[in-house]
Amino acid sequence: MSKRLIIAEKPSLGRAIANALNVKKFTGEKSNGYYENDKYYITWCFGHLFKLKDIADYEGLTNISWGDIELPFLPNPFELKYNSGRTEEESEGVIKQVEIIKELVSKDDVEEIVHCGDADREGQVIVDEVLEYIGNKKKVTRLWLPEQTEDTIQKQIMNCKENSTYENLANEGLTRLYMDWFLGINLTIFLSVKAKTKLSVGRVIIPIVKYIYDREQAIKNFKVEKYFQLESKTEKENIKIPLILRKERFSNKEEAEKVAQDLNKNKGKVTSIEKKEIKKYPGKLFSLGKLQSELSKNHKMDFDRSLKIIQKLYEEGYITYPRTNTEYLAEEEKDRVKSLIELINQKGYNLEFKDSKKIFDTSKIESHSALTPTLKLPEKLSKEEEIVYQVIFNRFVANFLIEETIVSETTVNITVADKEFKLKGTEIIKAGFYAYEPKKFDNQLPNLVENEEFEVNFLAVEKETEPPKKVTESELGSYLEHPFKKEIKEKNIENEETEEEVVENLEDAEDYKNILEGVEIGTVATRTGIISNAKSYGYITQENSNYSITSKGEKLIQLLDELKINLYKERTVEFSKDLKKVYHNVKSLDNVLSDTWNVLNEIIENGKDIKPGVEFIEALGKCPKCGGNIIEKPKTYSCENEDFVLWKESRHFKEKFSINSEEAKKFLANESVACTLVAEDKKTRKANLKMKINGDYVNFEEEKESIGKCPICGKEVVESEKLFYCIGNKEGCTFKLWKEAKYFSDTLKITKAVAKKLLKKNGNSKFEVTGKDGNKREATLKIKINGNYVNFEEVKETK
Repeated sequence: MSKRLIIAEKPSLGRAIANALNVKKFTGEKSNGYYENDKYYITWCFGHLFKLKDIADYEGLTNISWGDIELPFLPNPFELKYNSGRTEEESEGVIKQVEIIKELVSKDDVEEIVHCGDADREGQVIVDEVLEYIGNKKKVTRLWLPEQTEDTIQKQIMNCKENSTYENLANEGLTRLYMDWFLGINLTIFLSVKAKTKLSVGRVIIPIVKYIYDREQAIKNFKVEKYFQLESKTEKENIKIPLILRKERFSNKEEAEKVAQDLNKNKGKVTSIEKKEIKKYPGKLFSLGKLQSELSKNHKMDFDRSLKIIQKLYEEGYITYPRTNTEYLAEEEKDRVKSLIELINQKGYNLEFKDSKKIFDTSKIESHSALTPTLKLPEKLSKEEEIVYQVIFNRFVANFLIEETIVSETTVNITVADKEFKLKGTEIIKAGFYAYEPKKFDNQLPNLVENEEFEVNFLAVEKETEPPKKVTESELGSYLEHPFKKEIKEKNIENEETEEEVVENLEDAEDYKNILEGVEIGTVATRTGIISNAKSYGYITQENSNYSITSKGEKLIQLLDELKINLYKERTVEFSKDLKKVYHNVKSLDNVLSDTWNVLNEIIENGKDIKPGVEFIEALGKCPKCGGNIIEKPKTYSCENEDFVLWKESRHFKEKFSINSEEAKKFLANESVACTLVAEDKKTRKANLKMKINGDYVNFEEEKESIGKCPICGKEVVESEKLFYCIGNKEGCTFKLWKEAKYFSDTLKITKAVAKKLLKKNGNSKFEVTGKDGNKREATLKIKINGNYVNFEEVKETK
């Protein structure tokens, strides 16, 4: 009996398919192996099992100096090699899994191979390249999964299309792979030779660094100007009447005060009041970029973290395919949405199906629809997973909620002498979707009536012009997704009378026209990783959600400008548009590589005789052993006298972390550095580390924030996962303040903020406790040391 061999992109997807198809028997060990029953073999890749060979792997280029390589270098043909893992065991696992796939493909009972890479161009390439490498000649079909629920897997396995149907997607994926290698390797070699230090660059990383560089330059060159503005904030019923003369600025206080005195001789008069009820509409469903921006802005979750959680929710089958660049659903998904609404309503919600172009528009979908929940509702999630899932779930609910969202907008026109002022206030009449996506309106107005007059008191308030703000995660994401958004907006609002909704619709139409043509920098699937690379290469740094340029990043842009290399927004978008032309069969892979050759050749010819003035090699600090200069090398930060080495990939006990050049400077200056530590099980955590020299070894010690002074010995108290403890514990101090502490029958929740209050001199904090009558009451408690125990006692109010 013949069988179908399903090759999934990764083990987790392979297991999900095996569960859905009731394929139980496993052959293999750990991650290497396959499932089988009388109908299927199911195996998997580990993402990319292969990668393109490095330039040094090609004949004649092994052990040759980069300065001696004739550029541009284009492999003919491009060749693959095994993708080495992070450990020797992982590398062996890759080779072993390829052999397992090869053996399964060659089985006599396998007549059809089912390609189940992720449903995007990267997933298409991952399985295609394995089948090409092992020389497969058998029939290949494509299992396309928009979500990983059992129901979807069972339906889609019965509707597999010929793999050749996705040939254009595969061609686009290969073109992206080859073009990025060709550009990245040649530019990296050319710039590194010019700079006399390694500079890793590519078509997406350059415009990312340039965007942040330009903003930092604008901030650096900004000249603060002081001015005076007239403001009156008299009150009625304890609510301010804010009258601000925004259109007039005064360079000196005397002039401003003179105008204020003249205005204050008059009264403010309400000339008209207009009230209208307005129906509000929720935001569109989420694309990946919009979802990550929302999580960064409102939940302080950085792009790296949110992407991992989003991917996990998808792999668990709770949300649809996440790497999407659209906020719309396809028309053919209406039945699925109706089923989802019916399921959600069973949980007590009040939704109805809405057949609206604001939700369903196939013309604005490239390959994947907007993110939504699936019919598999989660039962237990971690705290962060719950946040991400709820944001997606609430946006879906908001779009299909029966209850309308109505606000009352009041516009009050006021005159003072010949000056006119307009005040706006908003009040929620019907909460609607605001119950799920809360919005606070801080523009409450006092109860004014037409022709009412009131006293004014204008004052000259000193102000300063504000410099541009640093680039945020959400702003950078939006820029990369819509690099010409600013220009489109300016074009659409040239006529000030244009309705806001009309402008929004024009921008939306232009955005999606551009997305489908490839007018973007990177893709939703790659941007987060490339931004991380820009940080690890030392071009940019990130603090909370704000990006800054480093000295190395500044010098990279200066070097590009000196060499007259313009691979910024416009040129990079042209490369992206070429990829879309391959997908639409307008251009071939060879056409794109030929055009890329011409661009590279022009860059190299124009810049080969230029000697750049920018100097990259600089001392990052002094050697902690001999005082010599520390210089950056490919894998280390090393002493010029060879007395000291700080590895770029370092360890803190069993946890790994990377050190970029800016962080190396801090370590060498004996400062603590915020690092992301990766454990053996791939879990990450943040920690502040300081470098510690231990003989011939460079070690690190974790620096914990001081919560306060120990009430027993006076040393610092620091935080751990479950308690706050004294660092004098090794010397015998027994102070421990548990995060869940007992006070008679009550459990007190001790947060960091509460612990800081309690550890102050005569410190205390308010808690809700149970009184003698059994009722809850508020009590002020302080710490009481009782031998080796930390107890609490109530602070009695003094009369």
